[in-house]
Amino acid sequence: MARYLPTSPPEHAQRYHGAWSHYMNGSTSQSMPVFGMFDNGGDLMETSFLMEGLLAARQYFHGTSVAEKDLYQHITRLWETVEWDWYRSDPKSDFLYWHWSREWGDQIHHPLIGFNEVMITYLLAMASPTHGVPVDMYYSGWAGQSHTAINYRGGWSGSLDGHHYGNGHTYYGIKLDVGVGTGGPLFFTHYSYFGFDPHGLRDRYTSSYFENNRNIALINRAYSIANPKHFDGYGPNAWGLTASDGPEGYVPHAPDATYDRGTLVPTGALASFPYTPEASMAAFKHYYRDLGPQLWDIYGPRDAFNPGHNWISPIYMGLNQAPIVVMVENYRTGLVWKNFMSNPEITDMLRKLDRLTSTAAH
Repeated sequence: MARYLPTSPPEHAQRYHGAWSHYMNGSTSQSMPVFGMFDNGGDLMETSFLMEGLLAARQYFHGTSVAEKDLYQHITRLWETVEWDWYRSDPKSDFLYWHWSREWGDQIHHPLIGFNEVMITYLLAMASPTHGVPVDMYYSGWAGQSHTAINYRGGWSGSLDGHHYGNGHTYYGIKLDVGVGTGGPLFFTHYSYFGFDPHGLRDRYTSSYFENNRNIALINRAYSIANPKHFDGYGPNAWGLTASDGPEGYVPHAPDATYDRGTLVPTGALASFPYTPEASMAAFKHYYRDLGPQLWDIYGPRDAFNPGHNWISPIYMGLNQAPIVVMVENYRTGLVWKNFMSNPEITDMLRKLDRLTSTAAH
């Protein structure tokens, strides 16, 4: 895959100031504007997930053979040519922005604001040795307190809990330090943490993102047990509300009145193994042993199911299969976490962020 991502023209996979697009045609390598005509350029968030995996691979293939040295150097060139600072749009901007297109510029102009799946974008942008952004953008952008940030959080969630980034409320007896509403879909606790070990991160709002992610998963399960909308199939072994295919199409299923549609998603519980191993194993046994004849097939679990609609997804979605594999391995051995966190740029970035956080605390 890395060879499909050259560092200089002629490029197989098009780049836009170092970022790749969300969708690429596998035959032609051309960008595909799936989300409308303005979406024909770089996607910084998807680039972040790709680079998270590449940096973990860079440290794993850090041997002395010619092939490993060559791969290490190639990934390093890819990493150092992502222009994170370009996606700031303006040198004075508090935010990173999601998209940029040669034809349309920053027409979409969607700021990246937490808490959600895009924490890794800020962490990598802060860590970049060549096109980095100031570390204080963590607090001005990702955890920002501006009207833009507050309105953004409240807008997508419909909740005032956590619209200032910090939450502090208790749901089903479980306190949530960071997160909007009851935490949102569970992929918020997966994508940024495929490589980035949440044990290693704290800030002004929580002493541990690992514990915070665990609490989001526990709230998700507790909601499914309480089942306030009385959907079929929910219970202590059937939980994991997160984005997936559904009877109504792709929906960011979540434990709240708006996004709970009665659709259960195996990846939600199974990719939460590092946070909730016993509860995730119980869900795995239920999905495989009890529902396996309907739910399980050649590629593992189908994407989702909705008992009330007597509906099972006809597809397997790589977007939801991959988190299961990666997060189960992080639970078993910590392999991906260990390799990603061994990148020296990540270590340096965390030191800077910790100094900034400690200074503000005093």
